Amino acid sequence: MSKYNKIAILFHWTIAILIVANILLATLAEDLPRAGRAVYMNPHKVIGISILILTVGRILWRLGHRPPTLPGQLAGLQATAGRTVHVLFYIIIVLMPLTGWLMIGANGKAAPVDFFGLFTADLAVGKNAALAEVAHNGHEFLATPLIILIGLHVLGALKHQFIDRMPFLQRMWP
Repeated sequence: MSKYNKIAILFHWTIAILIVANILLATLAEDLPRAGRAVYMNPHKVIGISILILTVGRILWRLGHRPPTLPGQLAGLQATAGRTVHVLFYIIIVLMPLTGWLMIGANGKAAPVDFFGLFTADLAVGKNAALAEVAHNGHEFLATPLIILIGLHVLGALKHQFIDRMPFLQRMWP
């Protein structure tokens, strides 16, 4: 079975690890008082922007480099489901950081984000309470489909590997 190339594998695992880290950071910060939340939310913002940049890079890479073909056993509904999950992943992984950016950037009091001491980025887009509210709702709404897609993706890979007995995990393993 053919493999993804090293750049695609690097994009995949880097983005996957960052997404899991961001879900954990958001979960840890959720019930904290405002002052305690900042400890988790600055890295959450930095990682979110990093995910956006890496995802755009991954999409551009993918446009120029075809993925390996699927095995013949994966035809019809399974192949369509897999492609659908991947397209939805790309859409959500781009929309999550954009809605987060708009949520904090349009609230009128966005502090610059410190990128781990390397530089700061001003995310302000101008005060717009309605835009901030829509972005906040969108950001929170997208979290559930993202987690569902992660579950489907992992379960699908495990099914193909262990039930269908196809070396599917090796396609994306470094």
